This record gives sequence, structure tokens and C-alpha cells, in this order.
Amino acid sequence: MNKDLFEKVRKKSVEQAIPLQASLELTYRCNERCTHCYIEKFQDDPARILELDDWKKILKELRSAGTLYLVLMGGEPTLSSHFFSILNYGSDLGFYMSIISNGLKIQDIEYARKLKEGGLRLATFSLYSLDPLIHDKMTSVKGSHAKLMKAIFLCRDAGIKVSLNGLLTEANAKGIFDLYEWADTEGLELKVDPNVTAKLNGDMQPTLYRASRETLTWFYRERAKRWENALPTPVVEPSNAYVCNAAKGKCAVNPYGELLPCIEIREAFGSLVEKSFAELWASDKAIKWREPKIKDLSLGEHQAIYGFCDHCPGMAKNEHGKPMQLTDYTKVVAEVKSQVFREFQRESDL
Repeated sequence: MNKDLFEKVRKKSVEQAIPLQASLELTYRCNERCTHCYIEKFQDDPARILELDDWKKILKELRSAGTLYLVLMGGEPTLSSHFFSILNYGSDLGFYMSIISNGLKIQDIEYARKLKEGGLRLATFSLYSLDPLIHDKMTSVKGSHAKLMKAIFLCRDAGIKVSLNGLLTEANAKGIFDLYEWADTEGLELKVDPNVTAKLNGDMQPTLYRASRETLTWFYRERAKRWENALPTPVVEPSNAYVCNAAKGKCAVNPYGELLPCIEIREAFGSLVEKSFAELWASDKAIKWREPKIKDLSLGEHQAIYGFCDHCPGMAKNEHGKPMQLTDYTKVVAEVKSQVFREFQRESDL
């Protein structure tokens, strides 16, 4: 799909609240313990675990709602006993199937080929550093770096597209551009951002690993020096534009089958096992999260730099209980981006 057509489809999905993308949390269980993870408990409630038929109903509901793109995630999605069945069934229904994984279970070509044959189109892995010691420290699992690197190449050899998620923290900042260069050499897309969030229950412990203002400034300056198109630039939108895409062009489902506005906003609309997608999507809770616009935000003195903000209502709600108010860290990141933008503007004017 070309960019113009994609933008038209995306715009229509927002205007008509068609959830083109759905993220499915198959389980909260995980075989890593990342220091920055937002999940509070890495276990499922045995009394609430879904049967395969429940997941099949959910997938059919999503297909009828217009969803095209499924992201299987967790926790670690491959730990779900229904993982391959859900992958196969979703592919049979015509979804574009993708996963976000740590790669620990993808350790031989047979497993990777099974993913490919099951309909997996894209595997996104979280790689934090080329240095095994740093990556393993962030995942709290010795040897996780070596296994992840193996999984990356196995999936690629099996014909699965691979992309990478990075995360800028104080722990891995020094090697972040080595990671960029390696990904470029290997032809892999790498996305890096500094958004370490509070846990779902509001526990702020993960935020202790956030990159400092000094590190952020160095990162955005250096990235702009290396790549011309990487300079932070403001996104100017009218005040009546939506704050985000939650409960419009995307949605999420937790391990118990509850429909969410997105992964970050944890207020469930209800059970997709018990009710139809259409009923839940039209509920008061869904409308509440669908309607907020930029003019509804409490920006105060930060109005001028909002174009540099990556404000997420869900992250804000988890952090300080106020979804329409910027977090302090969002403000810091926006201030740094604005500063770097102005610096490069002045240099270009000389």
C-alpha cells in the first residue's frame, strides 16, 4: 500500500472509528523480567483464562468490525498454549499477523518455519543493546541477548519480516547509535524512543530507568547530526484534532477477553466473550476515550511546545491519574526536542 492510500485509509478509520489494528495480549506470563516493564504481575488468573473457542469468537468479532492488522503480544505471546492456533486462525481469517516477542522460544529453524507457515508476516523484537551484558541486565535473564540475536536471524531466514524496538534509558544510551548502525547494516527497521512508563497499577519503579534531560539532549542532537531527517520537528494540529487514536483506529484485548481502547488505557469496555464488539464499541466508556481533543488538554504554559509532545492519556492516567494532563517526563522530552529544533534552526540560518 502506497503512503497516500495508507493515509486515506488511516484517516477514514479514525473518522469512522474503524479499528484497523488490534493488539491481543495473549498472556501476562513472560520468561523475562525487564527492569522497565509496565506489567505488574507476570501471571494469569487461572479462573479467567480463555479457551481457544473464546479467542476464535473474538477474532471473528474483530474481523467483522473492520480490523485488518493483529499484533499478538503479552507478556510473551509464545507462552500462550493457544499461540499457534490463534496465529493460524487469524491468518485463515485474512488478518495481517504480527507478534512482539523477546525471541527466547524461537531457537531453531523448525520453530521459525512453523511461524511462517502459520501466517506470521512480521516479528518485532525488543533489542536494547549490542552489548550482551547491558541487554541481559535490562531483561534480567542471562543469555537472553544471544538467544534474541539467534531468533532474529532464524525468522529472517524463514522469510518473516523482522523489525526492532529499542528503548533509550540511562542504562543503554552510550551504545544506542551502535545499535542504529548495526540495524542499518542488517537492513532492519529500528524504532527508538525514551518512553519508559509506570506499571499498570501506578507503581513508578520502572520510571527510575528513564533517560535524564542531559542524555535526552545528547541523543536528539546526535541523531539530528547523523541523519538530516531525524531532527525533532513540531507536529502542528488544530485544537479540535483528536488527542490520539485510542478507541478509533485501534483497540486492544487483554488476556481475559476484555476490550480496551488501546494497550496503554486499561479501562475495559466489557467482555468480547459475553458481548458483541459493536455493543462494546458504542458504549459510554468507549465514547469517553474516543472523544478527547487537543483543546481538552490541560497544557498551561506548555501550549507552545505541545507540537513536540508524545502525550499518551493512558500513560498519564497510570502515572498521575489525570489522562488529560501531561506527565512531567512528557514535558521534559518535549522541552528537549524543542530546544534541539531551535538550535539546528539557528545553525541553518547562519
